[in-house]
Amino acid sequence: MQAIGLRVPQLRKAVIPLATLSEHPIDDGNPMRAFQPTRSRPRRWCACLRRGPWTIVWAALMMIAGVNASAEQLEYSVGINGHYRVGRWIGIRTPVDAAVTAIETRDGDGVQVRYERSEVAPGETSSYAWTYVIPGSEAAPLVMLAGEDSAGDAAPSYKTLLSARLPTQGSPSDGPAMIPLSMPWVLVLGDPLGIDEIGVNRILDRDGAIAVTRPTSAEAMPNSVLGLDGIDLIVINSSGSELLSQLDDRQRQAIAQWIRDGGKAFLTLGKQSDELLTAAPWLGELLPIDSISTTTIDPAGVETYTSSQSPLQPFVGVRLPKDRGDVMIMGRSTRRVSTPIASRYIVGFGTVVVVAADLESEQFATWPERMDLITRLAGSAIGIEERGKERSGQSTAYNDLAGQTRAVLDQFSIQRRFNFSVLALAMMALVALIGPLDYLLINRVFGKPLLGWLTFPIVAIGLSLLMASQSTIAPPAQAGLAATAQTASTSDGNAGTSTGHETVRCNRIEIVDVDSIAGVGRGYSINYVYTHDASRFDVDISKSPSLQSLAPEALQSRTAPFGYPGESFGGIQISIEDARLPVYDVAFRKQDDRVSSWLRGLPLAPRSSKGFFSDTTFQPKLNDVTVLERRPGSELLQGDLVNPLPFDLLDAKLVFRNWAYLLPTRFRAGERIADVGKLRQKNFRWLLSRQKALESSTETQAWDPSAKNSPTRVAEMLMFHGATGGSQYTNLQNHPLGELDLSDTLNDDQCILYGRLDKPLTTVRLTDANESHDTAAFTPAGDKLTMIRVIMPVIAKTR
Repeated sequence: MQAIGLRVPQLRKAVIPLATLSEHPIDDGNPMRAFQPTRSRPRRWCACLRRGPWTIVWAALMMIAGVNASAEQLEYSVGINGHYRVGRWIGIRTPVDAAVTAIETRDGDGVQVRYERSEVAPGETSSYAWTYVIPGSEAAPLVMLAGEDSAGDAAPSYKTLLSARLPTQGSPSDGPAMIPLSMPWVLVLGDPLGIDEIGVNRILDRDGAIAVTRPTSAEAMPNSVLGLDGIDLIVINSSGSELLSQLDDRQRQAIAQWIRDGGKAFLTLGKQSDELLTAAPWLGELLPIDSISTTTIDPAGVETYTSSQSPLQPFVGVRLPKDRGDVMIMGRSTRRVSTPIASRYIVGFGTVVVVAADLESEQFATWPERMDLITRLAGSAIGIEERGKERSGQSTAYNDLAGQTRAVLDQFSIQRRFNFSVLALAMMALVALIGPLDYLLINRVFGKPLLGWLTFPIVAIGLSLLMASQSTIAPPAQAGLAATAQTASTSDGNAGTSTGHETVRCNRIEIVDVDSIAGVGRGYSINYVYTHDASRFDVDISKSPSLQSLAPEALQSRTAPFGYPGESFGGIQISIEDARLPVYDVAFRKQDDRVSSWLRGLPLAPRSSKGFFSDTTFQPKLNDVTVLERRPGSELLQGDLVNPLPFDLLDAKLVFRNWAYLLPTRFRAGERIADVGKLRQKNFRWLLSRQKALESSTETQAWDPSAKNSPTRVAEMLMFHGATGGSQYTNLQNHPLGELDLSDTLNDDQCILYGRLDKPLTTVRLTDANESHDTAAFTPAGDKLTMIRVIMPVIAKTR
């Protein structure tokens, strides 16, 4: 009875420290003894509270120390010197002893994706291994995994070795950092030539405007062309001879292939050219220079080109050929013999600017106009003004052609779309039903306010069900779905069935390039898959019969996620990562010494789409390649033209310099045109911009960045963005897909035959992960566009 009569303060005092009760209570017959706290425990408990903040800080420091200790056990490096771009391939270098077989990160949608490590080349003795991934955001997570491959195409099991994150955006000159697209990225193998000082202001504490990566050892260089993805320019000079001599065969091949695939290089060949070409003989194989010899050059040509008032002394440079490439600076030797000082050569789909001078020498280092010379010769590769320019009258969320390409492909006929006005009316109807109408009916008419607790959920659930019922397949496209899907499967020449996958669509734009001079070919496709129901697919790219006739040998294809949040694609980056969808894999397979990648278990949420790209390389087999002639003193062509492709070209055009020759609507395989000079000719820039000549003026069709119904126009702009006027015409940049632009290859030595194909050269094969691989493979229907370009040689006709 005395315990019941305790006052409230005493009761609180007895209840608060219940967590500190003795583990062995004393049993002396008192029923309240078990509920009475010991005197020693409250004091310890209060002491813990007083030391609580310091205990938490100490525990946090211990956790950080543990993370650092685990990080020290597994050393790794990101990209080249810690520099990388979002949405591009980057290499992760780890020790071979760590046995890292895969790396997990996040794609542009925040979904977990694992990248398997490709096989090590036979005979490779390096102590480091490279794994190539595509991060979807800044500071994306990196999870190093180790595991063993499973039988067949099943996903292997992994164990986590280390969890880390990529560097955030910062100053590349200070260390590892993410490089944004608005900043040019230059890889320097030798002396940076002052490029790293562009935009630097030490008084204002402003860093450089160009990201310069200068590796100091061969171990920092990736062993695959994937590790060079995202670089705008590679500068090579004699100061890097020692580094170049230390590169192994795979590293040298990676740089050469990067240039052939559309990269831009800046090379200086002066007095030390023999030392440079001895350390890197593969550089001489890329250039159309028969023999390397030097001469003493008069600097007057360089001084005139830069309008310099500071004289230079004669310098030693390599004799560059006059009849090859585009001569950018023509000068003369001290013996009054004309010789090119700077020329631009087309190497595959890329370009190499060669300067016959050692720009890293002391004479040029102290010359005030050296940087002006380099920026003018390098062109848009280090164009700071072009990248930093704000768009006027921005009407879209994206500022790049890649964003418009995504918007065009992310349109599906079976997907119901509602305007914002319809959604606004639905919200207003909901507010009206649960607000004024509900009040008038329940209170005024029926006089039973309690019915509001029943009518409110009924109205909300009913309107939700009504809106959900409208998310079904669009009625106009519902008829004939199976026939359309089956036709797509058979027209591509691939066996398979689309039964049960009538609501799966795949829109794609495919651009294929064939260089008949170098004998190389490449293809790039952007694909967007839509599914009405939640699904998981294995995605693979296969050759069609048309491509089989063009490239009989094995095809190397790399398939990976496409797109990332940012201004280029019109999305915003959020800190919450999507963990609702399961992880999928970018797996690699090897066939005939060619490593290709494919997607395993790609998840798609209901009524959603997913983008991925495919980059293919092959060796073409052309039937008959004709060599056209350039008329003396003009930019017009003459001679006969034969379609060298084993299939027909639709709406084909032959482009030389700034002139386009309009070919027949269907240019059949092997068809010959006796004289291209008799074809109708148009200004190529006018043709792309739809410009027309009026009586006293011209009329140009303005580019609409928000247009989503013209994939052919978007594909043409991706192929010749620079020839049309670049961002001055489209008001859009062209960075993520800039390697598709071949405007720089339109010179005096070659022309481009391009057109549209009626059938794709590669097909997307989807396999339902929930079904067997033998019966579930199918080719989804959708809008497909394939464009092809053929680079053909041109020679100058002598009188």
